[in-house]
Amino acid sequence: YSLTIFLVWVSAISILCCTPTKERQPKKEPSPGVNDRGYIVKVGDHSPDFSLEFPDGSTTSFEQLKGNVIMLQFTASWCSVCREEMPHIEKEIWRPYKRAGLKLIGIDRDEAADIVTRFGKQMKISYPLSLDIGAEVFHQFAADGAGVTRNIIINPAGKIVFLTRLYDSLEFKEMIRVIHSQLEEKNNLGIKGLLNKISALQSALSSGPYNSTATYDKKRLLMKLKNELRKLDQLQSYLNRNKPD
Repeated sequence: YSLTIFLVWVSAISILCCTPTKERQPKKEPSPGVNDRGYIVKVGDHSPDFSLEFPDGSTTSFEQLKGNVIMLQFTASWCSVCREEMPHIEKEIWRPYKRAGLKLIGIDRDEAADIVTRFGKQMKISYPLSLDIGAEVFHQFAADGAGVTRNIIINPAGKIVFLTRLYDSLEFKEMIRVIHSQLEEKNNLGIKGLLNKISALQSALSSGPYNSTATYDKKRLLMKLKNELRKLDQLQSYLNRNKPD
């Protein structure tokens, strides 16, 4: 009888040990068009068009933001990983790069305006949080049922250049490097464009009449362009001094 009980016990243990756990089971393949991180977009894609409304009733859109380096941060007050990540976004991305022209918007998934406002205050963030009632904007980038914590970096041409999922410190640092690089590239293109305009104006002034109204207007424009160039040069110096590790 004891031997029988022992054999039954061994058999039961064997069955338990060989039963696949959730982690051991084959990974479920994502639906067509959805990657294994829940995105329905990929790096290199043109960003979907989107519109955003803020708790105060003001609005913005992709069309208005395009031409800048854009960061969209999907979040929610009930998301613990979002709460872990947001102080890093505030300190390591928003504060250093808002002066460089980064357009950063947190997009709160399907929560009322008063909750979103309170959430922003609780997290002590200074970057704007927008509403996403019905998760309509979220579902332009991620699949139905996908987790909320994710960031999307869009370049001035409107193309997606980086995607994150959850909060991983190494991936987060890489995202900062991508943002920095995109801002540098945008600034360098701005400097080149201004230098070309200044050169063309100087050529026109050197060959044109000296006392006409048109000449006076060109001189005023030249002064304005030089002031803009000075600002971009200062910004470039700032970016050079604050390169990420």
